[in-house]
Amino acid sequence: MIQAIARVRGLSKALVACSYGAAVLTLTWLTQDGHLGDAMFGVMAMMLMAFPLSLAGGSLYGTLQQLIYPTKHDDPTYGVNYPYAWDYVLMAWPGIVIAIVLAVLLAWRRTRTAGRVSGWFLAAAVIVTGVVTIFDDWGPRRPYGWPFLVYGLIMATGLIAVGRTAVEEAAAADV
Repeated sequence: MIQAIARVRGLSKALVACSYGAAVLTLTWLTQDGHLGDAMFGVMAMMLMAFPLSLAGGSLYGTLQQLIYPTKHDDPTYGVNYPYAWDYVLMAWPGIVIAIVLAVLLAWRRTRTAGRVSGWFLAAAVIVTGVVTIFDDWGPRRPYGWPFLVYGLIMATGLIAVGRTAVEEAAAADV
């Protein structure tokens, strides 16, 4: 059965991109629901995990929020009909875009090297997020770091498999 799974083309690439996407969505959920304490820890972790695009996401957050939420604080119904689901989208979109770009980079033969390099960078960022969360000074935050370690290890395993399939494809092309 393991040999049949290993023969599936693209499984390791999808595993890497989906694990990163799951890490981004988990961080968004933990931050927005208050499991990590204050939102600053989650925002800083997202800045690390989705680095290049998170800078744009952070700078556009206020502008996008004003476009989505047209009501002002002087409105008596403010907070009653507040669409909280958009907060999840506003926080997660940089990481989801990076997950899609990572999947595209790993899928194409010409960009596979760039995909592996960026995949290793993102896997390291996810693992660092997990380690920092586990060894945090605030006790209630510590258990929430373990999923990030698992996601990072799954990404590392998938990237090793992507590297091996690339070597096998190159060896098969030379024969």
